[in-house]
Amino acid sequence: MNMSNHIAALFATICLALPASAVALDSDKDAPIAIQADTTDIDFRSGTRTLTGNVIIDQGSLHIEADKVIIDYAGDQIDTATAWGKPVKFRQIPEGKDEEVKGQGLTLKMEQKKNLVTIRDNARLTQGTNTITGQVIYYNTQTSKMTVKGKTRSQLEKSAAQGKPKGVDATTSSSGRTRVIIQPGAMKKPQ
Repeated sequence: MNMSNHIAALFATICLALPASAVALDSDKDAPIAIQADTTDIDFRSGTRTLTGNVIIDQGSLHIEADKVIIDYAGDQIDTATAWGKPVKFRQIPEGKDEEVKGQGLTLKMEQKKNLVTIRDNARLTQGTNTITGQVIYYNTQTSKMTVKGKTRSQLEKSAAQGKPKGVDATTSSSGRTRVIIQPGAMKKPQ
């Protein structure tokens, strides 16, 4: 599998995190991948690929925007992939759904061997009016389990020391705790 397929797989996996959005459009898997960046560096010895500067990745309904993406390979398999941005943004239409899943965070990381996707630093996932927010969202792609964490006490105290209201930002509640808003019927198991 080439580098662009691994990048798309990383971010497509993130879209699994919201209820009823387990699979991206079937047509996305076969769509061509378009990657744009100001600079692309490939280190064939270490297996690292680095995309920097206004990184845009499109494949079918999948759209990703980041400032920087680093992909580390072990042999010909992806080991980890990390994206940074202010924030990193992505969107994709899940199979059988009309509404896009949208997400963002300052950092997105996929650890292939651990089957773990992490959205960090003001993490946010939305689909329509359903929203999950927190400081960090962990999603295990193998077990389909999610953990959402709010700000720690030290993060809240640091914000207060910098003159910011405790925990107040665009993604967490005023207390810095996680926030989940699910509309009626959204938690039904897919059939």
